[in-house]
Amino acid sequence: MTTIKIKSVDDILVELNPFGRLQVWFMVCSAYIQFFMPMNSQSINFIGGKPDFHCSAREGYLLNESVPLVEDDDGELVFSQCQEYIDPGNSNATQDCQNGWTYSPEFYGETIITEWNLVCDQNPAAAEAAQSILQIGGMFGGLIIGTIADRYGRRPSVLGGVILYCISGLGICFSPNYATFMVLRFISGVSEMSIWVAFCSYSSEYMIPKYRSRAMTIPAIGFSFGLMLLSLLAFLIHDWRYLQLAIISPLVVGFFGFWFLPESLRWLLSKNKVKEVERLIQKLAKINGIELPRDEERNKNAKTTKPEVSAISGNTVISSPPEDQTQSSKISDTIENNREDGLDKKYLEDTTENEKENDEKFNSQESADLKCSHHKNYFDLLKPPVLHVTIVIAILRFVYQMVYFGFALSTGRLAGNPYLNFFLSALVEIPARLLSPLIYRKFRRTYLVCFCLVSCGAGLTVIIFIPEVTKGGTDLNTLITVLSLVGKFFVTLSRAGILLLIMELFPTILRYNPLCRNSGNGLSLALGKIGAIIAPFILYLDNLVPNLSIILMAVMSFLGAGCVLTLPDTRRTVQPQNAADLKEIMSTRRKESKLGLTNNAFEADTGTHL
Repeated sequence: MTTIKIKSVDDILVELNPFGRLQVWFMVCSAYIQFFMPMNSQSINFIGGKPDFHCSAREGYLLNESVPLVEDDDGELVFSQCQEYIDPGNSNATQDCQNGWTYSPEFYGETIITEWNLVCDQNPAAAEAAQSILQIGGMFGGLIIGTIADRYGRRPSVLGGVILYCISGLGICFSPNYATFMVLRFISGVSEMSIWVAFCSYSSEYMIPKYRSRAMTIPAIGFSFGLMLLSLLAFLIHDWRYLQLAIISPLVVGFFGFWFLPESLRWLLSKNKVKEVERLIQKLAKINGIELPRDEERNKNAKTTKPEVSAISGNTVISSPPEDQTQSSKISDTIENNREDGLDKKYLEDTTENEKENDEKFNSQESADLKCSHHKNYFDLLKPPVLHVTIVIAILRFVYQMVYFGFALSTGRLAGNPYLNFFLSALVEIPARLLSPLIYRKFRRTYLVCFCLVSCGAGLTVIIFIPEVTKGGTDLNTLITVLSLVGKFFVTLSRAGILLLIMELFPTILRYNPLCRNSGNGLSLALGKIGAIIAPFILYLDNLVPNLSIILMAVMSFLGAGCVLTLPDTRRTVQPQNAADLKEIMSTRRKESKLGLTNNAFEADTGTHL
């Protein structure tokens, strides 16, 4: 039997309509996730909002008789938050509040802070801990989802994550106490990150390189719009339980949309599930409106025509087969042939648009170099020259996560309306996300990331030296808010460049594969999550030392800016397939720098596209 092999699984998708109804539905589901799920990760701004408060008056006494006056940070006299008189009217001795607390209704209604009195010695960092536990769950979920999705499939992983997310989210609405709330927040974090990571790969595996980039970036705009909607919902719903219900309900309803998604064709091929592949190809053709030839027609054509490639009807190979040869055997032959070339595993590695340009190089690699080999592990990330890239990328992700969430979680601390501040904070992300695909194609990645982080750090530094009110009585809080928004814009803009450096510097066998445990991006993502975990507590340090959080965020921004300049710029370079390729790229860039040949920042980029 003469076998003619197709080039890749992408050829199957091309013949089945590469951007048909199925791909559009994947984009809709991706947009749905990116619109609603960020609400959960940043809802603590409102469900954990801490209003102004003071000790409640003793029964039979007026407030000024029960609670002493103390100076706040601005030097104004206010009622004490945590102390009351032991014997009102007869002694100035004080004790901890014994009659509960009174909360200001100016901005917040019922929150976890007011319901469970998580103030003073009860748990002063309750909201910060609730945000950190969510991020810890996210880090745990990101580490385990690869194993689950690779073993049981993409579809069950996503559906399981959505189910767990809905159950934990609904459970939070009915939490009887803070401990239960924290456990459910952890589970919610696990499921949230599992959905993010698994669906990213799941969706990309149904996209050919030509459409993969836009399929990933267009729905991402929904992230910022979702946060803007969160501020509106929080403004209208002042009970944290009902707000949580409003946040989780869309995913409960949207579960049925995910149910109709088929299993990944690439995953089925990698697992040699022949019959499932055959049925799935027929199903995909029907969904995308492609009419497949019947078995009789194919056999007739096979006898009268020269062998030619067909990537549909359950056949990725046609070669004048005997009439008694079944579809299953043909698919088996194809799967085996493709496995010999390492092609079926390759697609778990593809994540960027210009992979298409490098197909020939990829296809010539040995199978062991293109898949998540058991011989490749995290220790490969600790060997030169990959070690240098691993360290710098981990620092960059740490800086981004810490500074981004520092801005996102501090909107309630800014002067003015916290709902408006949060809305504006989300709004400035939109131009940053829209500009990213344009400017990172035109300018150097490393220089632009450095510029963004320096600009962010500079804005934070200026804030440190600006008083809220001048000696002449001029209110400068608006200026502080504007500088914070500028910082948020630049740190958001840096994200795309960091992701590009990850995709273009880590060798193929260690690059971003969310479902591969042995990936540079996986390790850097886990380390970066530490930044998101500690961000809430960095903000809490302001209660001990004024502006300490701003100082730390500024220092880390400048540190990240310095570190990124130690990486070679990846614009107009071929992505490295192994450590030797990376070493060559780094060596070439150093020589160019010494010779002054790096002034190409304004030339068009032909590399990876966002």
